Amino acid sequence: DLNSWNKKLDKLGLPPLDKIPGGFAPVLSSVNQEQSLFVEFLRPDGWLVVKPSVNTNGEDGTVSAGDYGKGDSAALYVSDLRPATDKAYYAKLLKGGIAQKGGGELYQEFKVRKVTPGAPTTVDFSYELLTGAGFIVERRGVAAVTDVNGKSQALLAVTTSARFKGLEPKLRTIADSFRCYEKVGSVPTDTFGLED
Repeated sequence: DLNSWNKKLDKLGLPPLDKIPGGFAPVLSSVNQEQSLFVEFLRPDGWLVVKPSVNTNGEDGTVSAGDYGKGDSAALYVSDLRPATDKAYYAKLLKGGIAQKGGGELYQEFKVRKVTPGAPTTVDFSYELLTGAGFIVERRGVAAVTDVNGKSQALLAVTTSARFKGLEPKLRTIADSFRCYEKVGSVPTDTFGLED
């Protein structure tokens, strides 16, 4: 519930959530890759949360949530790219987020469709995914973009173009809920849910 979640946030020195909409659950992750951050977002109930793997060699992967069998997902991307406000910046940042899953040759026809300034800034985008089986899958998404300490963070909430219209409200809720905070103290990499 909201009260227990906000107690957890308070213990970590983070601001409370105003509400948790019905059909959603919060995700809070401590990441220590290129940037030491707490990231928080809402995910639809039933979406599987995947967290970075951590071993003696460090941290690998990113925090994400999704209904992966249907092609619906939200994934964190952090970059040393200096924040800006032009479409070229957003294109470069989001292409990096798409490419983190397996290389830059796996997509084409990337397009920034709309930029909406705010906290966070949201960016509507589309691209064509080139599958290993030789198919082209049209994808659409909404990304939330933040900046902490002069570096960029994005949460890319994406689905197939065919599913976008029906899923768009959920993708926008995910993007609008995205927050990044500089991590204070040494908190290990972890992902926290309501059940923790």
